Amino acid sequence: MSIAEIVAKVSRGPRESKDLTWGEAKAAMKSVLEGRASHFQVGALTVGLRTKVESVTELAAFVTAARDYISTTVFFGEQRLLDIPTYARERTNRSMLIPAAMIAVACDVPVLMHGCEPDKASWNTSTLLRALGIQTDVSVSIVSNMLQDTGFGYLDIAIFHPPMNRYLDFAHEIGSPSLFYPVARLLNPGNTKRHLIGMSSGQYFDKLGETLRMLGCDHALIIQGEEGEPELSMVRLLRTHEVTTSMSRPYSMRPADFSLQSGLATDFSFESIESEVEVIEQVLRNKITGTYADGVILNAAVMLYLGGMASTIQAGLPVAREALSSGVAYAALLKVRAMTSSVVSQLG
Repeated sequence: MSIAEIVAKVSRGPRESKDLTWGEAKAAMKSVLEGRASHFQVGALTVGLRTKVESVTELAAFVTAARDYISTTVFFGEQRLLDIPTYARERTNRSMLIPAAMIAVACDVPVLMHGCEPDKASWNTSTLLRALGIQTDVSVSIVSNMLQDTGFGYLDIAIFHPPMNRYLDFAHEIGSPSLFYPVARLLNPGNTKRHLIGMSSGQYFDKLGETLRMLGCDHALIIQGEEGEPELSMVRLLRTHEVTTSMSRPYSMRPADFSLQSGLATDFSFESIESEVEVIEQVLRNKITGTYADGVILNAAVMLYLGGMASTIQAGLPVAREALSSGVAYAALLKVRAMTSSVVSQLG
């Protein structure tokens, strides 16, 4: 079936459009990534699928096809490796994701983040990592070495999957959520089966759990997070979806579920990159208490749970607190920073 016929199949309106078969969906994604579909056809395909609403089979087939175009997968033999996609182009709230990841790394849960560059005049996870002295534009082989030596790595999608990066830009221009957003989050460049995923769009959030099960997943948590990031909120109730080899269940989480005090939105207001770096360093040195620190600990406990180092999220809380009080979380940041500094000097 040609790309024109595929577009026609999904573009007959919500009642007349038909779901693509596994083979048709893979063929569509290959046509897009190989540049055989025009921008008009790609736009029509994404709008048609959005109107029809993508099926789980379609999403899984799109991801399977897209994974074939990853330049090189990260080589890392650790089964606890946790995949954390972070594709928000713009953040307005203080980040708990990075300090939580350093706690997880200190507790023997290796973390591979992957994401994209921010919008102009904005900031996101990659911006903040660079401000912390952690390089984000290095090759897959260097990230593999970093994971082996420090337990942490970050991959820019422009480096490990240039075609998908181009279409993320294209989707951003459209201004509406499209299939490229969930597909990017499921690329899994570390080839692991443990995932922490954020998805703000309810339409895609509802499908990701079963999509992950189709693709093969040992343990994952999907969070309908603010700005599409995989963070539990300390301010409001969030929808989540947990997936294991034996079950898939949606539920909601709030700080009170873990005997933590909820905070206010102002507790997480972003001021500047410089102040953000200072706060992260202070929390990892165990110099800050309160709602933000509790949020970092809670999100670290989620990572420990998914990484197999805690039997529940609740059980991960004291482990995360101990990593802060003992200094090993801050030591993890210093080790990652030193490793990236060494890489930069060698490349220079």
